[in-house]
Amino acid sequence: MNNLYFLFSKAISPIINPINFLFVFLLIIFFLYLKSNKKIFLKIFTIIFSSLAIIAFLPIGKLGIFYLEKNYNNNQEFQNIKNIIVLSGSDKRIISSIKLATELKGSKIFYVGGDSNIINKNTSYEYERAKKFYKNLNFDINRIKFISNPRNTIESFQEIKKLNFRSNETLLITSAYHMKRAMIISNKLGLSFIPHAVDFKYKSQNSLINKYQHFNVSSNFTLFNLFFREMLGIASFKILS
Repeated sequence: MNNLYFLFSKAISPIINPINFLFVFLLIIFFLYLKSNKKIFLKIFTIIFSSLAIIAFLPIGKLGIFYLEKNYNNNQEFQNIKNIIVLSGSDKRIISSIKLATELKGSKIFYVGGDSNIINKNTSYEYERAKKFYKNLNFDINRIKFISNPRNTIESFQEIKKLNFRSNETLLITSAYHMKRAMIISNKLGLSFIPHAVDFKYKSQNSLINKYQHFNVSSNFTLFNLFFREMLGIASFKILS
């Protein structure tokens, strides 16, 4: 199941990336219309163009990100934490792990994740990058265990499960938008950790002027793609598991 999930999620996600797909399909329909001049292609073109405009100018992606992040606000205080799991990804995850490990003196960091490319040419890249980042921030490398062979979230948790951590002694760090998928997968594998989300993408703007000031079409596309990818990952896991 895991290899099937990995190949499916990595191979198909660029193809059905909604923005990529809509733009390519838009061009195809446009050229078909020019060649045949059939009204059906003009109607399809209008539908696709309208969809892109809706995604670009309405906060659909932003609301989707809010849905993914809303349950992980990190208001709790931590006690007796011995293990800090960091799923590989943004540098903010590393920075947060250092901050927590500094506060939680007896804890140890477990940095989990490797190369997620289908054609894996350098399995140690993510490990080397993370190790260098920790060193540059003058953190004690002896307090870190690197697990660099997993290619995706499922494989990461399969490796973590072998460590037999107690749930009440273990924090899980990942980006807020990715936490829901991470918790769904970990719970399915019989794991239960304390979530600590970082790198929040949703930012509430109460003022209409502030909303206008921060309006950005490319940002709307980016957030929609991010939301879509996470929901695709969740759906793929539930279907294939």
